[in-house]
Parts: sequence; C-alpha cells; structure tokens
Amino acid sequence: MLILLAAVLLAGFLLNRFVAELAIIDSETIALSAMADFLRYSLVLVMVISISYQLSQDYDTSQFDRLLAMPLARHQYLTAQWLVMLCFAVLLALPVMALMWLLSPGAISGYWGGALFLELLLAGQFALLAILSLEKLPLAVMLSLTFYLLARAAPLIAVMLTQSSPIYDEENSFQVASALFAGLQYLLPGADAFAQNDLLSEPVGQAAAISRQAADVVMYGVFLQAIILFDFYRKEFR
Repeated sequence: MLILLAAVLLAGFLLNRFVAELAIIDSETIALSAMADFLRYSLVLVMVISISYQLSQDYDTSQFDRLLAMPLARHQYLTAQWLVMLCFAVLLALPVMALMWLLSPGAISGYWGGALFLELLLAGQFALLAILSLEKLPLAVMLSLTFYLLARAAPLIAVMLTQSSPIYDEENSFQVASALFAGLQYLLPGADAFAQNDLLSEPVGQAAAISRQAADVVMYGVFLQAIILFDFYRKEFR
C-alpha cells in the first residue's frame, strides 16, 4: 500500500510539473489544481477498493462465521472497521498535505489535507455499506464509484439544466431529469464544496469551508453508520 501511495504521489507531482510547463498564465495555481484533483480522485479510488477488498476477503474466508462464534458483538467489529478506515484516511491525507505544502506553502495545504481526509472518510463509509449489503467486490466498487462521481457531477448537471434553452422546458424527459437532480441535491452532502479549487487562488474562507464540510461528514457519517449497523445485525451468516 505504501508503494502504491508513493506511486500516486509521484504521478501527481509529475502531472503538476507537466501542467506548469504548459500553462502560460498563473501556471503554478493551475498546475496545483490539476495535481490536487488527480490526487483526490486517485486516493478515493484507492480507499474504495481497499475497504471493499478487505470486507470481501472476510466473506470469502468465512471470517464472519468465526465472528459469530466469538464473544464479540457485531457493533465491536464495525467499530474496529471504522477505526481502520479512519487510520487509512489519515495515512492517505497526510502525504497529500505534505506535498501541497512543498509546492504551495501556507494554509491551503492544511485545508486540502483536511478536506481530503473528510472526503475519504465519507467515501470509505459508503464503500463499507456497499460491500456489506451487496457482498460482491465488483458490484460494491462500481456502486461506490458511481455514487461518488454522481455526487461530483450533480452540481454541474444541475447548472446545465438550469441554463438550458427554454424550448426544452416542456419536454417530459427534461422535466424528469430536472426533478431527478433537484431531488439528488437533497441527498448528497454538498460534495461539490469539498477541496474547492477556487480556494487555491482565494486565501479567505478556508476555516469556514472546512467547518461546513466537517459538519456534513459528521451528519452523513452518523446516518451511514446507523444503516450499516442495521444491515449488519439483520444478516444471518452460515
């Protein structure tokens, strides 16, 4: 895992230098934004696959059967999984914070490290729910990544729908799409606010942004953990 993390960080640094050479105006900020986005998506992918693979191995090796035979409550197992996920998110976020500080010293590196940690924690909890519910590694990874990418794309799609030509307003398909994404925005925890690239060039508002993101993660994290606990307790392992 450390080798994989080092490879991702190296690829992000090389992308930063490549974009910096191509950009003409404000090259360092553009290069830093490109690297930050690359690291964000790459490490979320690493988190989702790692959590899903770990739980799928427990299914394949009948770990859950042994769990039921031990004097260990199911919520203790889930607590242990959450602590592992917490440590893993810290392990992934700290090198990104260090790399951001190396390329752009200042408060922005702390903001990006904290925002990435919160995003990894939220994505990891959804991956945990997906693998416990579906019990299949490919399906859990696909569902987790689909949800994550949809959360990222939903605000952009909503803007596209609101800025579209009025001639489409009467079409049924357009109305269905508008209603779908309007409802989706109530379900998603403001994912577009995480690790905002505009803060790379605007030094104000970082404390307020990270506070809102932390509140969102706590709220949705409690909700996800409640669903995970309910789903885990209703399972009957053989």
